[in-house]
Amino acid sequence: MKNAILPGHTTPTKVLLNASTIGDLPACIKKLKEMMNWEEGERVEVSSTKIRVKGINCVWKTSTIDPDASSGVILTFNSDGSINLLSGVVEIGTGTKTVLAQMLAEKLKMDIDHIHVRMKVDTQTTPEHWKTVASRGTFMAGRALMEAADDVIKQLKEIASCVLRCSPEDLEVGYGKVFLRDDPSISVAIKDVAYGYKYPNGNAIGGQIIGRGNYILRHMTKLDRETGAGKTGPEWTVGAQGVEVEFNPKDYTYRIINAFSVIDIGRVLNDKAAKGQVMGAMSMGLGFAGRETFQFDQWGRVLNPQLRTYRPLRYGEHPNYFAAFVETPQIDAAYGARGVGEHGLLGMPAALANSLSIAAEVDLYHLPLIPELIWRMKEALKLLH
Repeated sequence: MKNAILPGHTTPTKVLLNASTIGDLPACIKKLKEMMNWEEGERVEVSSTKIRVKGINCVWKTSTIDPDASSGVILTFNSDGSINLLSGVVEIGTGTKTVLAQMLAEKLKMDIDHIHVRMKVDTQTTPEHWKTVASRGTFMAGRALMEAADDVIKQLKEIASCVLRCSPEDLEVGYGKVFLRDDPSISVAIKDVAYGYKYPNGNAIGGQIIGRGNYILRHMTKLDRETGAGKTGPEWTVGAQGVEVEFNPKDYTYRIINAFSVIDIGRVLNDKAAKGQVMGAMSMGLGFAGRETFQFDQWGRVLNPQLRTYRPLRYGEHPNYFAAFVETPQIDAAYGARGVGEHGLLGMPAALANSLSIAAEVDLYHLPLIPELIWRMKEALKLLH
């Protein structure tokens, strides 16, 4: 808590932070403390063969991004008033396109079932999106989506204003209608204007409404080779993580019981999806923290290329995962949502190393944290003394 990064501090690359770009790390630490029942004690000797320990750490992360990275979104209406959402974000399990559909449904006050998200990406015709990496999909595509949504809202109002004989500024869009702000009973259905409005005599105006939006990162820079200064990402996401372990001091084996993460991801738009992202990342982090590694021969060839010899965590070996969030909205993000992806992974190795260091009473700095490594470090410590 004493060393928590705060608004007003600077990053390692000399960027001044504020609440929007750093979030609330002390709040994450406080919530983690409650979740882990920290007051029970950090190290408890249950028996001669079991020591229960808790280890924690804090994380903060930005992303190294091309200064001109951009994202585009196209929205096209169908004749029934439904919308097609086209984005270059590639869906690789992040749930980004689900969140984009939620954002659009909120913006247009419409049923999410009437939003058709195109999952496949054709690099020749789909709007450009920088990369599906670095926890940037929701942020960048979200900003592009908001611009595209504003574009279709403007077009809907312009056509509806001709039909309703009023100024576009007097109109609102939502609930399947374009209606007068001060008298919602005067309205026209979106489906009647989104594909062109036809008057009773056959005259028509408008046509299919097609909205476009684009977002390009602002004020990004390259790092100065001499000073290391530069802004490589729009914000730093912070969090606090911990693990609870049962350690056997006789044979240096251990069992991870619980793993915890509290991340400040701005406003949480989809709680279940966000927790799924964090918990999945936590399992990956514990996998290479505790066992995953490559073995090489003298020629650099991998000796354990199969899952028989390269052992990730298997079913039944996982601890209980707990994920929670602190919400400090990011001002320049769509609906205040800060990205989350890798964050659940980042601190798991350090949290596990901290817990085992406390349990074995030896400093552990190497991965993976297998019993043999702990034993070797203990033996080395004995020789030093």
